[in-house]
Amino acid sequence: MELQLTQAVLLVLVGVLVGISMSFIGQTGQGVVIPLVLLITGDILLAIAISVLNDLITAAAVSIGYVRKKQVFFRRDTLILLAVGMFASSIGILVLMTTPLGSVFGWALPVFIIAFGVVILKQGFPTSETLRGMVLKLAKKVLAKRGDAGGLARLETQFQDNKTDASSPKEEEIKGIIPPGSKLFYMLAIGLGLYVGINSGMFGANSGMILALVLVMLYGYPLKKGVGTALLLGIGLCACTFILYQVMGHAFKGVLYWDPAITALLAAGSVVSGLVTSKFVQKLSAKMMGRGMAVAMLVLGAVSLAFYVS
Repeated sequence: MELQLTQAVLLVLVGVLVGISMSFIGQTGQGVVIPLVLLITGDILLAIAISVLNDLITAAAVSIGYVRKKQVFFRRDTLILLAVGMFASSIGILVLMTTPLGSVFGWALPVFIIAFGVVILKQGFPTSETLRGMVLKLAKKVLAKRGDAGGLARLETQFQDNKTDASSPKEEEIKGIIPPGSKLFYMLAIGLGLYVGINSGMFGANSGMILALVLVMLYGYPLKKGVGTALLLGIGLCACTFILYQVMGHAFKGVLYWDPAITALLAAGSVVSGLVTSKFVQKLSAKMMGRGMAVAMLVLGAVSLAFYVS
């Protein structure tokens, strides 16, 4: 289809916003890309597939800086997240293509992004250390009410043994509050994998922000390493989802869901801004990076909300 000049400019500008957002928080541009592409094409499945492809391209560009600085680290739980996510993505696409769809969008996602951005801007990014403190405080109250002095001592010892230096990039020091190999460990990995996979298949999101939050807050990743790893996980998930869209689209609808012109314009903005911003982010402290993340979340959430209500 032939694009108007204003549409082309909007696509590039939205791509710029996505590149900046993904550099700071690994967050998908789904909230702004899908409404705009849907407005231009009138095809929701095409809009979702293009959003997934743009996330793949942007994440690949942004991750270069993180990989060069060795700000990535894979272990069993991350690989389980990816494998389960790929499987769940196929379920999401199947549901989307074979069932009536009333509305894909709502106000909840952008409102959540804005609210969380405000919290981070005021209090800083929540790390595994801050989360550990909250959990320890709550557990102490419960054990104190039970009069379990021995339990309190064991709890404090366990948390001290698992203590993580959130600023350390050493892989052997990455320990979260969930013991690796435990039943809860695998339950969380599988549950979150199902969530991000269905989110990717049905809503065109790479769930980069969710993956980064999980890696940092629950599994003890340093902030930059959490974002870098989440970006690489997002690349794998988006690649799988986009391929599944083409395979299932051909099987169920007899079409392929992609548009080279729209994809190129989005990528032009997101790749350039992503490369520049990710290089800048590597020079920031964790505190400044957290503030940048908060601003990116506020802007992305506000723009997403504007698209939703317009």
